[in-house]
Amino acid sequence: MSIPVLIEVYDETRRLAIAGSAVAAGDFRLKKLVPPLQKSGEKAPVFAKVAQAVQAVVDSNDKTASAALLDLTILVNAILYTQGETGLAGELKPLETTDLGGQVTQAGARVLKPLLEALSSTGSGRMELVRDAFERGTFKDLRLAKPALHAIDDPYPEIGDFIAEKILPLYGKAILPELRAKLDIKGRGGHLNRLQLMHQLDPEGSRDVIQSTLNDGSKEMKVAAIECLGTATEDLVYLMDQARAKARDVRAAALRALAAAGVSTKDVLATLKKAIDGPDLELMIARVRECSIQEIQDYVLQQAEQQAADVLKLKDKAQQAGAITRLLYLVSCLDERTDAKAEAFLLGCFEKADAFTAIKSEPSGTDFNELVAQVLSQGTLKMQKRLVAAYKTLGGGMLPPAIYAARAIMAPAEFHKEFNTLLMGVSEKRTKKNSVEHDRAMALLGVLSSTSDRTYYRRWMGVDHRQRPRIRTSVQELDPRWLDAAIDAGAVELVCKLARAGHAGANQFLAKQLSDAKKPHDTHTLLQTMVRIGHPGAADALIDAIKAQSKETYHGYVSYWYGRLIPELPKSALPKFEDLLTTLPEKLIDQLMESVLALKNKPE
Repeated sequence: MSIPVLIEVYDETRRLAIAGSAVAAGDFRLKKLVPPLQKSGEKAPVFAKVAQAVQAVVDSNDKTASAALLDLTILVNAILYTQGETGLAGELKPLETTDLGGQVTQAGARVLKPLLEALSSTGSGRMELVRDAFERGTFKDLRLAKPALHAIDDPYPEIGDFIAEKILPLYGKAILPELRAKLDIKGRGGHLNRLQLMHQLDPEGSRDVIQSTLNDGSKEMKVAAIECLGTATEDLVYLMDQARAKARDVRAAALRALAAAGVSTKDVLATLKKAIDGPDLELMIARVRECSIQEIQDYVLQQAEQQAADVLKLKDKAQQAGAITRLLYLVSCLDERTDAKAEAFLLGCFEKADAFTAIKSEPSGTDFNELVAQVLSQGTLKMQKRLVAAYKTLGGGMLPPAIYAARAIMAPAEFHKEFNTLLMGVSEKRTKKNSVEHDRAMALLGVLSSTSDRTYYRRWMGVDHRQRPRIRTSVQELDPRWLDAAIDAGAVELVCKLARAGHAGANQFLAKQLSDAKKPHDTHTLLQTMVRIGHPGAADALIDAIKAQSKETYHGYVSYWYGRLIPELPKSALPKFEDLLTTLPEKLIDQLMESVLALKNKPE
């Protein structure tokens, strides 16, 4: 059966349906299809019927044209429907997909619109909005993939870096064509992230781009490409050559790539050890820490042991400063080590804390003690217990890691019993007389306000923030009695974290703090807490906040942060928000309308 001629008839009937049946009579395009249909009808009678229907349309008049055209359309559609193909020849194979983790999100307009504005505009407050959306899983909505790809070039580098590191990997290899199409190997900024992301998602498939960048890319792009090189022989030769480069950033990239490669050839080991022995160690701390070569791990520990012994023998401040700096680098490389030798060395350094404190250079022995405490806090159980046992004698930067370790290994009731009295110092203004108590209270507050996935960085001289050890130890839930302690101490952030429904003290405290709040972020945190716990004044407080923010030119903050709180209120608050809409600017009404409708449609 000849289907193409039927498709032509179908196309012509659609054209005439759009133009109107009044022009169908005598249509020359239809008329020329009658002969081939009649010829096909000699073999298949159905084509003869189509030819008759076409001729009826051609011979129709103003009164019969519409009915004739409708009959022809129905007949042709029926035939094509039965004769059409719904598949292709060949072997069926599953499509390659990327699991985004959990359930795919379908974000509503009240969430999507301000987020799209944040990704495509400029101004303050956007980073917080993007980070919050990521933490809530909003970026699993595939409609955000394209805007996120564009945001990699955001003028605010922190947003572009966050998008590339946290969000775009969610979409897997599906974004590779877009990354490749937009990549400029002679560029900088977002193009650095594009190249690194392409390598992360598809190391083999992006190799041609890496090589092109090494040959013809801008200086910044070449440095990024160096870190993307792997374990191939030609790669290792190139990396060892670049590890001797005069340019510091080129040398750093090559050394980091060699440490990450995990290849223990004689030349690679010699190159890495030479870098560890000198000032280049600072450039590769994070990669040395993660290096899978056991000989390198053993060498770092040997160097750290020797350096610690040498530091304690020095008396000259100038020499002490350089020696302590190197010791900081070496101990940073031992972060996350759980082997017995590293454990013994770190505990030995902790026992010599007084000797290191006597070193007053810059950086000082105190800086080193604080680093050791932090590494112990996330180390083995033996390290953590030893640190906790000494917490009453610790101060400054050594105390927070000790309290953090205590929260990690103690039962909630035991932790509350041991530390609750320290919190009262927060409510007092710091003076010379109470400085110790106040500082200890603030250290405790920082730990109480933390969560298991929160990251802290120690600040000490000479080390890039990306190289510093991080606290990752999981912490225990807090005893319920901490809420009363937080209220008594006036610790707003902690109260917001621990507040629960029906707690009269928390309701009173939150209302007072809201009346004193000056910054939008503080106001939102308090409102979010009040809505979460069902505070009796939550609806009125939210309305007042929206009215105050409606005077600002950028309404994305209101619609995203405040709008999402509206549906979480009791349905009895609906009349108040319906009245509120009549007083707001038109643009803000549009942004909040969905939130109010969600409240209206909320089950009783």
